[in-house]
Amino acid sequence: MTSDMDHPWDEDALCAVCPGQVHDPGRFDIVDGPGPASRYDTTAGYRRDLVSGVPVCIHPDKIGFPAGRYASAGQRWPAETEPASPPGPMPDDPDELAGWMTALIRHADVDTVAVVLAEAERSAARRFPPELVVNALRAALAEV
Repeated sequence: MTSDMDHPWDEDALCAVCPGQVHDPGRFDIVDGPGPASRYDTTAGYRRDLVSGVPVCIHPDKIGFPAGRYASAGQRWPAETEPASPPGPMPDDPDELAGWMTALIRHADVDTVAVVLAEAERSAARRFPPELVVNALRAALAEV
């Protein structure tokens, strides 16, 4: 599945649990390796800072950007990159539903992912058959 997301890093080079797989630049912190300040959150699918709850990437070498408190302290992202544009309205084409849901998740703030996904599910259920909605949700969640 492809999404409209264009990241300034190679997603295939990242860990499967890197927040860079699901968040835009500046929406997570990057630190130099694992440590006691962050833990893997099984619900989110990536590490979070224990105090702020902000997603944390622990491999600056894999993501290709230096360590920084980009989300938790508002540190400026080191590259001149703009986040991808928001996903827009729900598509009419059922083949684009999973990509739309994935883009919604990727653009959501850390604290609103569950709410955004629930609203997307409700909206899609009004337009598409239940099996299609469930399959789109599965595909989007597999990307998270």
